[in-house]
Amino acid sequence: MPDRWTKRQRRELRELQGLAWERELGAALENLQEDFHSWRKGDISPFELNDRIHRFHNGRSRDLFNTYAGSLDMFWLESVVVRGVIEESEVSEDLLAVYRPHIDSCRERLRSSEDNAGDDE
Repeated sequence: MPDRWTKRQRRELRELQGLAWERELGAALENLQEDFHSWRKGDISPFELNDRIHRFHNGRSRDLFNTYAGSLDMFWLESVVVRGVIEESEVSEDLLAVYRPHIDSCRERLRSSEDNAGDDE
C-alpha cells in the first residue's frame, strides 16, 4: 500500500466508504423493517418492537458506525469488494491496481475457509 494517497485516491476512498456504509446500513434496516411489519400484523407487541429497535441501535447500527465513521485501516476495501458490498466496477483502475493483490488474497482466504468448513460436515 502506498505511504501517501493522492488527493483523488483519498476522495475516492471516502466516497466508497460512504457508499459501503449506506448499503450495509440499508440492508440492516431491511431486517428492522420486517420487525415493524410483524408489529403491524400484531405478531409482536410494541414492547418487543421497541426492544428490537434498541438492540439494533446498540448492535448492528453501532457496529457499522464504528466500522465506517472516521478513518479506516488500509485493508477495508478488500473486504467490502469480496463481500459484494462494492463491485469492482465501482472502483477506479487506479485503486484496483493497488488493492488487486489484497482482494485476490482475501478471496482465496475466504474460499479456503469455506472449503475447510465443508470438510467438517
